[in-house]
Amino acid sequence: MELQKKFDKWLEDEKFVTFANKRLKDEILHVPENHLLDPKHEELEEGFENYDCYAAPLATYLTYCLQLAKCSRNAKKRKRGIWWVYVQVHILGFYTKVFACEFENLVRMVNEEIMLILHSEYTQSLRIQRQ
Repeated sequence: MELQKKFDKWLEDEKFVTFANKRLKDEILHVPENHLLDPKHEELEEGFENYDCYAAPLATYLTYCLQLAKCSRNAKKRKRGIWWVYVQVHILGFYTKVFACEFENLVRMVNEEIMLILHSEYTQSLRIQRQ
């Protein structure tokens, strides 16, 4: 709950919201260049297109990828992994709401991680501007 209060405070800052929207848009629009699919994900996504029963395994796999990225010691790999999961969840879009019982925790976790990344990038950009 304390994290949500921080997010609410950050979202009151119009400059941060503008920065975040631009950053999210850039990341999503450059999907082909930044986010290559792995074979297991492709298999699960193809199955999901044909059978609803693939929703739970797909959500589990993306949750696994998110947790794996969060454990990475390399900051660039960690960020890239979290962004990859965020984009995959964004691509699923409507289906994350239809299959909310499978995707609810994943969506919450990935959004929290992205907000933390966005805020750290925003504060870093402010520091650079001041110099």
